[in-house]
Amino acid sequence: MTRYDKVLIIAVLLVAVTGMLVVRTVQDTGGSIYAVIVVDGEEYKRIDLRNAVPGEFTVRSPWGYITVEIGKNKIRIKDSTCPDKLCVKQGWLSRPNQLSVCLPNRVYIKIIGQENEVDDVAF
Repeated sequence: MTRYDKVLIIAVLLVAVTGMLVVRTVQDTGGSIYAVIVVDGEEYKRIDLRNAVPGEFTVRSPWGYITVEIGKNKIRIKDSTCPDKLCVKQGWLSRPNQLSVCLPNRVYIKIIGQENEVDDVAF
């Protein structure tokens, strides 16, 4: 391996790292990200996650309830009356188009916002 080969490898690595940093910078433009809570097909509540105060609240429906927890720029279903609790196991939602559904209670939470993220599959 010659000296020029080493220089070429270092240059390619620097360009790759710089490219990744640029992509990460472009991804987070500082736009608003909202969590929309829908109960039986109708919007129940819309929360701006960038300005939300961390805490939790309960969403009641005729079929049961879910406890929603808000963190810093994220949201999740903390507890539910459904038998299998798959909605609780979904965990935190923080990126646009993420979704957590509780079918027995007919409630879901969807994150909406600017869709400028790079898809992991396409990337």
